[in-house]
Amino acid sequence: MPALKFTEGWYTVKDTAKIMRVSTQTVRRLITSGRLRALNLSLGTKQPLWRIHEQWIADYAQSLPQEILEVPNNAGLSCSDY
Repeated sequence: MPALKFTEGWYTVKDTAKIMRVSTQTVRRLITSGRLRALNLSLGTKQPLWRIHEQWIADYAQSLPQEILEVPNNAGLSCSDY
């Protein structure tokens, strides 16, 4: 694996959640289960300080079944539903 520059392409849990359109809790759950790769930058503190590289987000997305990634147009909703 090529060396990753720490100045480019790194995201916080909050940023990753926005990109993936999930909650921060879901991102943390994916990290602790090993399904989403992340780097813990905390130096001996009790709370982890996760950073996720954009390539790791892409790798996770590639591992999902295609039907999960497809969102139907309008999802059966119309403007009158609001």
